[in-house]
Amino acid sequence: WQGPWNDLPGFTAHQLIAFPSMCILTYYGMRDWFYNPDKEVGNETSYDRVFGETNLSDIPLAIGSGAILIWDTPTSLLVPALQDPLMLFHHVGMFLVAATMSGAFSGGKMIGYYYACYYFGVIEISSIPLTYVDVFHPKYKYYFEWLNHKKNVNRPVMKVIQGVNELCRIVFAILFLIFRGVYFPYVTFKGTIPDLWHAYNDETKQLPDGVPMWTGYFLICFVSLFALLQCYWGMLILKQIYKMVVPGDSGKKKKKKKSN
Repeated sequence: WQGPWNDLPGFTAHQLIAFPSMCILTYYGMRDWFYNPDKEVGNETSYDRVFGETNLSDIPLAIGSGAILIWDTPTSLLVPALQDPLMLFHHVGMFLVAATMSGAFSGGKMIGYYYACYYFGVIEISSIPLTYVDVFHPKYKYYFEWLNHKKNVNRPVMKVIQGVNELCRIVFAILFLIFRGVYFPYVTFKGTIPDLWHAYNDETKQLPDGVPMWTGYFLICFVSLFALLQCYWGMLILKQIYKMVVPGDSGKKKKKKKSN
């Protein structure tokens, strides 16, 4: 059975694994962040939210860190279609954050456990439609040409695939802007960073044994960078939406430049 999957086997396999993985992470993240009635029990203070251990599930953090280490980062290095310096930085950075939160540098003491279900679960909701949309992005020319080839466009199956792609593009944009473009910076700058700062500088309590001070500064820096990265990606999505809503605007600007 010939198709673009024969030309991009590594990329195809990556997407097939990514889809169920993102669904699992989203489920546990949403459940624990929004629908756990005991979420706030024992997490009344910044110190509790950073160094406490609650009954929240550690599945998002475990799967997220493991997937980045043994699957996402290696495929980003080995599969040509997935080689993107920015995404590689993102994967490596997220793994270091996950390792720090899971206690790799603090004698096994977890840090920021309260927020793990958000950063490694909730935000992946936009990745579910993205795993489908990404397949037909123009940069993956074999899939893009297959979907838009004149021999295929009128086939009923291809019309369904195209329709699902358009729907997923819209759903992805909405979910990304809500949960990453807006809510990610809100959680980071309103909750995570203040909690980290107060917990590490709480004069009434000492840092737990084995927790070095640099881990707090490291997490503050990296979650800030990731928040800004989400804003950057959100701006790119808004620009694409603007071009779709006002298709003739860019053309008018080009004409003005030529006339000048």
